[in-house]
Amino acid sequence: MSNRAFKHKQWVAVAMVLAIFFLTTMQTATASEKEAEQIIKNQCAACHKFEGKPESKFNLKGPDLMWAGNKYQRPWLLRWLQGKEENLYPKGYRWDLSQTPAKHSVLSPAQANAVADYFEKHFLDSRVGKSPVDMSTFNEMEAQLGADIFKKFSCLGCHQIKEDDKKIGGPISINLYDAGNRYNLDWWSRFAANPQDFTPHSGEYLADLSPLGARYIIGYLMTLGVEDFKFFEPWKTAPFQKANAKRGANVYREYCVQCHGIQGRGDGPGASGLDPKPAVHAELPLSDYPEDYLYNIIFYGGKNNGKSPNMPDWGLTIPTQDMADLIAYLRATFKGE
Repeated sequence: MSNRAFKHKQWVAVAMVLAIFFLTTMQTATASEKEAEQIIKNQCAACHKFEGKPESKFNLKGPDLMWAGNKYQRPWLLRWLQGKEENLYPKGYRWDLSQTPAKHSVLSPAQANAVADYFEKHFLDSRVGKSPVDMSTFNEMEAQLGADIFKKFSCLGCHQIKEDDKKIGGPISINLYDAGNRYNLDWWSRFAANPQDFTPHSGEYLADLSPLGARYIIGYLMTLGVEDFKFFEPWKTAPFQKANAKRGANVYREYCVQCHGIQGRGDGPGASGLDPKPAVHAELPLSDYPEDYLYNIIFYGGKNNGKSPNMPDWGLTIPTQDMADLIAYLRATFKGE
């Protein structure tokens, strides 16, 4: 046999092996999808609805899942389907009928993966788009503000979270202390825009939130349960590395002098009518204050930091580089001497 003929036979053999592999893979995938379809039809659909319009929970046995492919993070979903997560509704989904949580079907790892694949392929909601919340730029102060909003808008009346590892809040609706591991950000953001679009006439609350307030509470909930969530630290970014105190003096004149005075003595033209009076920068060792403290005071204002509510939150007004320059000026100028 010639070398050429031998190589040809080798290529034929390889092609046959690959063909068998791909055929087997396709058959396995098809079988898995059919199995998932049967599980959903024979088990899941007994309680959950997978098509049609959203309905009041008081017409259902379990939450609608037409958007399940958008809604859940896959690792959490796999654990849930395999019975490795606690019941989401402490008093049961239909607490008006029974306050004993229903037991959920438990699938094998292979079945769980097949169902998760089916969800991701077939149960997608076209209303769910890219979230406006960028979690890579979400900082710890924003999380604190989100936690405040969660309580201010009475979310604790129905949902449980954890404080110091203790559950707090009303156990009427779904628990949220592991929300950051459970939900996809894009779905959560669309749900928060109007919960009634998903669960009408079910006691869901539509809050009067600004886009910034929505960012705070959505971001806050997406941190819950996430171990060692890495918060963004804006004072460590490039604008702060190239901050210039001389430029910062101009920013101070434009935004701070009106209350704090040209020399930081708290005697600006607006100070006479204020109570409490503006801080006297000239007497404070701002050079020793951490950058994050100064950043949070200026960006989020006095009212959000336990200080005077007369101190505005300048975050949306002062550009990042100007903010960095201003903080450099404060630290270079006011040393408490």
